[in-house]
Amino acid sequence: MQSSISLRFFFTSERNFITIHISYDSFTNLLQYGLTESVKADFIKICTSDSELRPGRVARVDGISTYVHADTGDFRAGSTFAQIASDDESEVEPIEPTVGDWVLVRPGDNQDSDEIEFVLPRTSLLIRNRSVRGRSKGKADEQILAANVNTVFIVQAANNFNVSRLEREIALVWSSGAVPVIVVSKIDLIQDVDSLRFVRRLELAAPGVGVFAVSGLTGIGIAPLHRFITAGETVALVGASGVGKSTLANQLIGEKVMDTDDIRKSDTRGRHTTVTRQLLPLSGGGVLIDTPGIRTVGLVQGREDALAKTFSEIEEYKGGCKFRDCAHEDEPGCAITEAIANGRLLGSRFESYKRLLQELEDQQANNDRDTKTDKNMQNRIKAIMVRQQFRSDK
Repeated sequence: MQSSISLRFFFTSERNFITIHISYDSFTNLLQYGLTESVKADFIKICTSDSELRPGRVARVDGISTYVHADTGDFRAGSTFAQIASDDESEVEPIEPTVGDWVLVRPGDNQDSDEIEFVLPRTSLLIRNRSVRGRSKGKADEQILAANVNTVFIVQAANNFNVSRLEREIALVWSSGAVPVIVVSKIDLIQDVDSLRFVRRLELAAPGVGVFAVSGLTGIGIAPLHRFITAGETVALVGASGVGKSTLANQLIGEKVMDTDDIRKSDTRGRHTTVTRQLLPLSGGGVLIDTPGIRTVGLVQGREDALAKTFSEIEEYKGGCKFRDCAHEDEPGCAITEAIANGRLLGSRFESYKRLLQELEDQQANNDRDTKTDKNMQNRIKAIMVRQQFRSDK
């Protein structure tokens, strides 16, 4: 026997709600947005006790509204009262929904708009620390890019490759809980270079990370990427402006859904076209999240484990040092200085490792929280609790 719920649908033309009876098995529309059995089970568990809620996934956040894909269609919803779904109703943890979040929306009435009430716990969270002028060194200014991502395509253009940035991007992805994959775009612009040798050189610079060379214009190298975007899988694209993310997205989707622009003749770099993060379904059931260009890639405090994965060979060498407190400078028996001297480890890569580690330590030392942020959080908790009390008294 099928369980069922009653949902109220909103029609913008008349601003009226109607009640529609649907089964819990009616999640067909959400399958194209990456719905998995575990997420579906979480939805059903919550909806069993509150049949008004309707499940969906955040498709876009534009700073004013949150756009949600739901089984009933797409709509905008507020997020003022959003909180993390928890078995303990006494715990109230406000959260700002982001692209990729699985959410439960409470339909509004003639006076109130639809509101995201619950956000399911995230399996991964892609977040960066962006540098802001005028702020103290090391102070966090975090930007959430996407949630519940399985794989991240780190896109860099073959004709403008930056290894130092790549190391930061890989660490950023490892720290999110997702798996990084390097996608070298615009490979057609360096036809005089052996692309296989180019890829092998990058594999040495990024141990344990897959590397793929593609051309968004010709479609060369695109096919192997589809194995990462199967049913229930979510892939995000990250990279600087103009590296070809939108062109790559169009190739993966199979049609032009993202705006692109011609490259500049002066430096053969693309122009900034994507202005917001958005979730795009693929025909095979996978989901793609395209993001605007990222100018700076700052790491998030407390994720030294991500550095260990990014620089895995350095961690191995550190274990071979004679002394536990080795500073890796001029100590006898230092495995790292020996590896650099023998050419088994690039000195520039070790310098990058030390620089990123120092960046994380600086953030830890300057972990002063903005009192205004704390106050805003407390106000949101109060608003959510008042709303819950109002609903229970009705």
